Amino acid sequence: MANPRAAAVILLIMSLFMVVAISRAAAAKPTEGPNKTTALHHDAHGQDAASPEMSEPKPTCDDDKCEPEPEPPTCDDHCEEPKPEPKPEPEPEPKSELTCNKVHGVQEGETCYCLAQGVGLTLDNFLSFNPNICCDNLFIGQWVCLDATSGC
Repeated sequence: MANPRAAAVILLIMSLFMVVAISRAAAAKPTEGPNKTTALHHDAHGQDAASPEMSEPKPTCDDDKCEPEPEPPTCDDHCEEPKPEPKPEPEPEPKSELTCNKVHGVQEGETCYCLAQGVGLTLDNFLSFNPNICCDNLFIGQWVCLDATSGC
């Protein structure tokens, strides 16, 4: 016969792993798009039958119904992003590890260009310090690197 304490400990540990996995998944993927809920209905024989229902999706800017959100204020009146000019594709250079020396939490109205200009960087240098940043989707509180050195 199995030890009931050992079984209880194993069950507790497995439950903790599930709680951690669920909380990480919830933190990593905010819900976007329609939420599916399940409602119980009775069929003709009085049996419970589950059927998915779709809640109203949130309008996105891809929908025709959506009005574009107003642009947030810029960090300075003189801080206007230049229009990008087409550049020929340069030869890829060997990538070296970068170490970020200075980070900044994005504030309301800040853009990649304004942040770069504020610390004396070109936009290309700023983007090389922050290769995973999407400048069109900066959000308040997002951490960006403003100074980096190579690990060589």
